[in-house]
Amino acid sequence: MLKKIFLIAVLALLVTGPVHARKLSRLNLAPTYNEFKFTGFQAQVYHTSDSISTIYIQVQLKDLQYVKKSIDGQPVAEFKVSYELYDSWDDKNPADSASFLYSDTTGFGTDLEMIVNFDVPTSFPGNYILKISLTDLNRESDNSIFKVIEIFKETGFEAQNFFLTDDTGYPVFGRHFQTGKYFKIHFNDTGVEKFVVRYYDREMPIAKTPFATEKDFTFKFEPDSFFTISMSGGESQLLELPYRGIYHFQTDAAQTQGLTLYHFDEGFPEVSSPAQAIAPLRYLTTQKEFDELISYSDLKTAVDSFWLERASQHPERAKNMIQRYYSRVQDANLYFTSFTEGWKTDRGLIYIIYGPPSEVYRSKDEEEWIYGEKGNPLSIKFYFYKVDNPFTDNDYRLQRSPMYKTSWYIAIENWRR
Repeated sequence: MLKKIFLIAVLALLVTGPVHARKLSRLNLAPTYNEFKFTGFQAQVYHTSDSISTIYIQVQLKDLQYVKKSIDGQPVAEFKVSYELYDSWDDKNPADSASFLYSDTTGFGTDLEMIVNFDVPTSFPGNYILKISLTDLNRESDNSIFKVIEIFKETGFEAQNFFLTDDTGYPVFGRHFQTGKYFKIHFNDTGVEKFVVRYYDREMPIAKTPFATEKDFTFKFEPDSFFTISMSGGESQLLELPYRGIYHFQTDAAQTQGLTLYHFDEGFPEVSSPAQAIAPLRYLTTQKEFDELISYSDLKTAVDSFWLERASQHPERAKNMIQRYYSRVQDANLYFTSFTEGWKTDRGLIYIIYGPPSEVYRSKDEEEWIYGEKGNPLSIKFYFYKVDNPFTDNDYRLQRSPMYKTSWYIAIENWRR
């Protein structure tokens, strides 16, 4: 079912003050990976001028609480969007902050989404960190979620200088497209007359075990083909990504930066076919077991037989295991997709097998995950370092170590028994 999308104006603006007493890098980001949070939201940044960046947020109205304010009144959803803008991960207090109040009476009992936007002051050249919070004002507890995103505004070639709209003119969230999904690209320099597009037809390998000793996969930037698209007045014609692969749009081919779009499997980020369901099972199987699974003539039978065997032939338990495992695969696709599907990445691997971490801390070049209590010697810690990647700012690689072997096999056995 297609979801309707609409735009709503800000009802009120509230200025807020500094809220943190510790560095932003010591803010626990684990709630952003919580698989049981009441909702989620997507956000896009577009640099509309040298001094302003516009933030677009997509809110899932079906997840909000609607309350009647009077006996004969319509159910109303009320929520608040707040932001805090930081100059660096080392800052304790935001350089700027504000809150916006919204309400809705049309989305009750529907799949409608609301798109809201606001401006934040960002000077060119410079980089920033933005914390965005969404609070359901009608919900009494567990009513707030947040997301931390980085703003890149140093060269004028970064992806946030591009903005996407669909064939009806509304903002597009996410960077993955499938056959038949049309979009326009907008660029903040209206004098640009064309984009150079690098196309890559690559099948990326899945993540290795956390104790593997082989060298990390290295992506070769040389494309499989080039083509150009014309721009007029800062926007393109309606476009489509016809083939599976990576499309890197640039205003200057001499640069490496640009906007990267992806055509993954149909249905992405969801797991929508038996073939897509089999692939992530490689994390739970030996090579021999996996080869046997993919040799089945009926891949659905292969998937079902794998989980039924794990569940000791109890269909209800198998169903619960399937739901849990592939929910994490889908979450990994939403959180960690970079130049490859999120489930194939190092963070996706750890998230799927171990689950959401208890604590997460991020700095400029690293993300630390903790399973257990901070400071407890029995807790498991994973360190991911950020990779300089022209396609994405979401590429993190695990610092692998033999020390993970025991915990890994215990976690795998918990899935297999």
